[in-house]
Amino acid sequence: MNFWFSPPHINIAFHAGNNTQKEVLENRQNSLKMDYTLENLAYLNQIHSSKIIKAKSGGFLGDGDGILIDKKGIVGMIMVADCNPILLFDCQKQVLVLIHGGRVGIEKGIVLEGLRMLKEKYQSSIENISVYVGASIRSCCYEVGEEVFRDESLLKGKIVKGDKIYLDLLEVLKEQLQEKGVQDKNITINPHCTCCSLEYFSYRRDKHCGRFGLFATL
Repeated sequence: MNFWFSPPHINIAFHAGNNTQKEVLENRQNSLKMDYTLENLAYLNQIHSSKIIKAKSGGFLGDGDGILIDKKGIVGMIMVADCNPILLFDCQKQVLVLIHGGRVGIEKGIVLEGLRMLKEKYQSSIENISVYVGASIRSCCYEVGEEVFRDESLLKGKIVKGDKIYLDLLEVLKEQLQEKGVQDKNITINPHCTCCSLEYFSYRRDKHCGRFGLFATL
């Protein structure tokens, strides 16, 4: 399994930023590694859901926020600009799931859905699943309103500082993973906050920004 990120300020999204379609396609191709081409690239119209689609080949997969890959020759791509780019990988079964994990998707249980699919469709053992979370907005910058916590699934990430409320999605993620038995040693988290670092696109910082991406292949 190989995974990597596009250069953080190279826009790979048609729906965001100021690039032409031709420029976005060039950015996607330049972000691919080895001998892969755009024909190998599997991608989604991301809708902040819990839907995960199995990629049988490269190309547009439809509406969803997760890509499951169980054969070689396909490169999955998830686009982000503050949301969590998440990778689940079973080293024994050789299957991976790329996830666009924003607040709404995590609240709807997209990571739990990824774990369920690995367990039920591939008989994955939880001790063989590794999790990687890339750069994303962190609690230092993610100010929210009280209404966000109407669903108790996010309460683990609630931080109150004076009259302001912040959300730590990493704490929510870790709680979900630990409840399903994923070991801490199998969870790796990139330390960077996309909103703090000008190196990354950040929707919270600039609503007109592009998107960078997580790429993964077997």
